[in-house]
Amino acid sequence: MEKLKEETKIKAFLSRIKTEWPGIVERFEFKTKSVIYVHLKEGVSSMDFLGKLSRQVERFVDFTMPIILYHIESDGMNLRSHPINWYSSIAQRNSQ
Repeated sequence: MEKLKEETKIKAFLSRIKTEWPGIVERFEFKTKSVIYVHLKEGVSSMDFLGKLSRQVERFVDFTMPIILYHIESDGMNLRSHPINWYSSIAQRNSQ
């Protein structure tokens, strides 16, 4: 049940990103439950997305499951990773 809540929260998180920045994100593609490709619109740099929006994106996080967003430019040439909750989950595992 908790896992389902987390997955719902992650989908809401992604929807909020797309709504907040409609000119940035083309679509999301789930590779696994924890690996999500963020396809950026034409002309949007993955470096810009990561640099300018990463802190703003992270304030939308209301789930604990670690995920990795991979930002992919429209030409498919550049790919950058953006871990979310990844380091906090490692700290939690080490404290157990």
